[in-house]
Amino acid sequence: MAVVDSTDGEKVILFDVDNTLAPQNVEPPEFGHLVNSAIDRFEASPRITRVIVLTNGPQREVPRMISRGNKPWTTRRRLGLRGDRAPLVVVGDQVLTDGLLAWRLRGTFLHLVIDGETEDRRQTIMRRIGGVVLVMLFRRTT
Repeated sequence: MAVVDSTDGEKVILFDVDNTLAPQNVEPPEFGHLVNSAIDRFEASPRITRVIVLTNGPQREVPRMISRGNKPWTTRRRLGLRGDRAPLVVVGDQVLTDGLLAWRLRGTFLHLVIDGETEDRRQTIMRRIGGVVLVMLFRRTT
């Protein structure tokens, strides 16, 4: 929450959906409620100029969410951010999609680490490979 409420000025927040705003495989009615509630809460912050919710998953009944988002290759233009100078913060659970998107769009990546016991095999592999990418892309330079 410190990233959102910092004194650095207004920000654009881009959220991954699955395992970030809603648990993986949640039923559609609850999914929509969780995602819309989260969007409402963050849009109410005076420090946030825009909330974008993006998933690489299929279309679901949440009109305020961009489905089949093509992370990490989507562009500022597709997200409606072309020419927007507000700092971008990407919040997500996968370095290979969400983290790389933040890096490509010159944003800040807030990595949400989930409990490894509930991961499926694909998530575990992506998390492990993402750890290597995280070190390479987001290392501190002093």
